[in-house]
Amino acid sequence: MSKLMSVSRPRNSKFSHKYATYGTGSQDNRIVRATIHGISQLSSNAIGTLATAISMDPNTFASTDWADFSAAYDEFRVIGVEIEMVSLLQNSVTASNNVLITFYDNDSTTTASSYTQALQYGTSKTSSAIFQHSGGKTLKYTFWRPTAGSETNIPWIDVAASSGSAGSIGVYAESLNNSTAYIGYTVRCFCEFRGRR
Repeated sequence: MSKLMSVSRPRNSKFSHKYATYGTGSQDNRIVRATIHGISQLSSNAIGTLATAISMDPNTFASTDWADFSAAYDEFRVIGVEIEMVSLLQNSVTASNNVLITFYDNDSTTTASSYTQALQYGTSKTSSAIFQHSGGKTLKYTFWRPTAGSETNIPWIDVAASSGSAGSIGVYAESLNNSTAYIGYTVRCFCEFRGRR
C-alpha cells in the first residue's frame, strides 16, 4: 500500500502564513449597504405633458457611484428609493401650473398617460407642479420595496445585468407650458451589495 505523503510547511516565511490559512473556509458573507445618487431635471414635452419614470436601475442615473460599487461586488438589490424635488419656476408669473402626481411602481418603468393612471397607485402623492420652498425646504418622498409575506423577497441581481432591477418612481402632470423644465431633482437608491470581488 502506498502511503500518503506528508508535506512540510516552510517556516519563517511569508508563504508559511498563507499556507496555514488557505482553505480554512473563511469567506466575506457580509451584506454592504450603500446609497447611490443621481441628479437631473423633469421637463414637459411638446404638448405640455410631464410624464416620467425614473428607473430603479441605479446604472441609468448614477454611473460614477455605480461604477465604484459594481467593480467591487458581484450582486446587488435596491430596497428603497428617495426623490427630492425643487421647483425651477417658483418665481414665475407666466408659467402654467397644475396638479403633479408622484408615485412608486414596484415592477414597471412604464410612464403614466393620464391622471387616472397615476392616481391608481396606493403610493401616489399629490402636489403642485410649481411650488414654493418655505424655509428652503424641498419636496421629498421615500418609497420602500414591499417585504411582507413569503412571496415578496427582494431578489439579488448580477451587477452586470443591472436592468433587472425592476420598478420606478413615476411623475405625471398635464396642461403645462410646452417643452419647459419644471423640476430639478435628486434621487437616492438605497442598495445592498454582496459577493466581494
